Amino acid sequence: MITQLPFDPDEFYSRQMVLPELGRRGQDKLRRSKVAIVGLGGLGSVSALYLALAGVGYLRLVDQDTVELNNLHRQVLYSLDNLRYPKVEAATQRIHQINPNLKVEPIPENVRENNVEEIVKGMDCVVDGLDNMGTRYLINRTCAKHQIPYVFGAAIGIEGNLSVFAPPETPCLECILPGLDDSQLPTCQTRGVLGTTTGIIGTMQAMESVKLLAGIGETLKGKLMVCDFRDMYFTKINIFERPDCPACQGKIAELITDKERLVWLCGRKTANVNPPKPIGMELEEIHNKLKSHFKMLMKSSLVIVFEYDGGVEVSLFKPGRMLIKNVEDEEEALKIYKDIISKLGVEIFS
Repeated sequence: MITQLPFDPDEFYSRQMVLPELGRRGQDKLRRSKVAIVGLGGLGSVSALYLALAGVGYLRLVDQDTVELNNLHRQVLYSLDNLRYPKVEAATQRIHQINPNLKVEPIPENVRENNVEEIVKGMDCVVDGLDNMGTRYLINRTCAKHQIPYVFGAAIGIEGNLSVFAPPETPCLECILPGLDDSQLPTCQTRGVLGTTTGIIGTMQAMESVKLLAGIGETLKGKLMVCDFRDMYFTKINIFERPDCPACQGKIAELITDKERLVWLCGRKTANVNPPKPIGMELEEIHNKLKSHFKMLMKSSLVIVFEYDGGVEVSLFKPGRMLIKNVEDEEEALKIYKDIISKLGVEIFS
């Protein structure tokens, strides 16, 4: 039998506190810091791991998705035991196992116009673990509005980019990459991605965050780092504010669309459906009502996963958000959503 030793923060952080650049003063700064990591895939899971190990005292973990088998080659916080669990739930459990000396706030939501303010509120920086430009633009504009540093990262194939946006001190994401359409960009499914690619970029995002929070060295503010790992090419490009940039001018409303309710996850035959209003039921009550209609696959504190007709898999979160997998289009997803809600016997549609 192995006796677990008590957790001693001084011993845990001893190898980094000996650094003259950090020391105890820098470690205390990290302990008092609050960081939101938005997206817990290949980038965000790595960033979250190293920020937890560095001793950032408060981590807000935001992700809408559940763990899938094709995540595991690059998303380092998860294992086979976590399949079907919400990423934020599995990540929170793993972080508490490796460092119980910090607070983790899991938010199992997709970022949208009506919750983005709460997601970034009170944070000292926001780390980008996203895989789409639409949500990046929303985070970028909200961070610019509140003058919260935004640690940007992107990785695909064996290439990556990295920067720190902190308007008005620096340009923002839309100053240098405006108006990109996700439908025209490569994805992990179409281009592919090496786990080491997201690992390197995610680790560098954690490094930039630690430097920001502890006041160490020179960050990538005002610069874009471009990485091509085929020949280990790294370069830093000076970036400049665009005078007509809507994000730097504080414009949020231009990004609002009529697609807040349903988000199609590119290349995955998966739809995220947000309820028009919250379901006033607890998960245990929902589980009891649905188990007579569907085959239950998994239940946790945050989600119920069950099999719908025809091999469709549904992950139902409180208070009513659903991930509907293995559907062909948005129309089918909405039809399934309404059928499930009707079986619960609740009224959420006007």
